[in-house]
Amino acid sequence: KGKRVALLSKNCYEYGVNAFGIILAGGVVVTLNQKKTWPELEYEIGLVEPSLILNDGIDYGCRDQLVAAYSPILRPMDSFKDSEPAMDITNTRGHDDLMVLMFTSGTTGRSKGVMLCERNFFAVMPHHVRVGQRFCQLKNDPDLLVSHMTLLPMFHLGAFGCLFTWAWMGWAQNLGSLRSFYKDLKRMPSQAMAAVPVLVQSIHHDLMTGKQDKLGDLWALNCMSAMFDPQTLMDLHDHGMVISQLYGSTETTGGGLINFAEDAKHIGSIGKDDGHCEIKLDNGELCMRGGDVMLGYYKDPEGTAEVVDAEGWFHTGDLARVDEDGYYFLTGRKKNVIILDS
Repeated sequence: KGKRVALLSKNCYEYGVNAFGIILAGGVVVTLNQKKTWPELEYEIGLVEPSLILNDGIDYGCRDQLVAAYSPILRPMDSFKDSEPAMDITNTRGHDDLMVLMFTSGTTGRSKGVMLCERNFFAVMPHHVRVGQRFCQLKNDPDLLVSHMTLLPMFHLGAFGCLFTWAWMGWAQNLGSLRSFYKDLKRMPSQAMAAVPVLVQSIHHDLMTGKQDKLGDLWALNCMSAMFDPQTLMDLHDHGMVISQLYGSTETTGGGLINFAEDAKHIGSIGKDDGHCEIKLDNGELCMRGGDVMLGYYKDPEGTAEVVDAEGWFHTGDLARVDEDGYYFLTGRKKNVIILDS
């Protein structure tokens, strides 16, 4: 209970088993990006001081350094197969106990460990489940079964959170890879998929060049992690794709705004407030408050105080405007004079 266990691996079945196993035993899941440089990984591992590192054994560029520094606590991803249950699963944690440590991208310096608890993940759950409920409504089938393709790496909140969302819906989650996207779609037919810009562009190219067959059963895209070109999204919609857009961050457990609009006026928006948390503009900066806001940055109270104020508002750093219909549009960054939308 309370021990930190790091997962350093590509997407695989064992990733989900280990994540849930650590959580149910009361431990803390630490998700690491296996493709970072050794200095970056060394810093993150040193910061969290894990009791174990579960690893897939693949050399992503710094395997030798990892083994030399941490061989006593390295274990294969499937090492659970050699173990018997050591305890009964009862109430192993409080709602606000640290459950997951996930690192930010570190685009403004060293990455920060975002501390997330059980309450965070389940406060945001209704927000994400609405996407699935929309699919059921569109198909007029409350018992609709959907397979979701997860290509984003599991250290990314947009992928890791799917372990909870689609399990809640009772839907299958197919774990694939960006590098083998089309092969994985063929092997694991999927109707829905979380999509980042590189995937959206690839799918857009297929649809616009008459190669829709490459996408198999895919008909729904959950777009996240960036702004998307409105015309590209309209093209996808016009070719039969159902588009959902989610605005959030690791610090808000992926929660924030949601956009189901597929009209030219609103498809470029980052979404509307769906009521699962509080949203406000503070001098133009988009801020959020609610159960999905992180516990803070790990071992970094000063960094936490810079983004979460005394009243619990998380300051995203994004500047936005809201139109008469309640849709928010990004206009820039608080520390950046570049205007994205006027």
